Amino acid sequence: MDKTKIHPLVILNLFINAIAMGMFAYDKYSENQIGYSITFIVLFVFFVSLTIYGLARNSNIDQ
Repeated sequence: MDKTKIHPLVILNLFINAIAMGMFAYDKYSENQIGYSITFIVLFVFFVSLTIYGLARNSNIDQ
């Protein structure tokens, strides 16, 4: 199977969404809505991990 690079705009979009989820988590935590805060923290970690995976994959394909 041919390895293709992940487009940089997709990686940028994941990073921006991760920042937004982190901000939502902080907002919900300050309003004492712990359930929503945990949900947004999980989404934040998921998007950050996808961003790191995309950067690592692109750098491995370049080499």
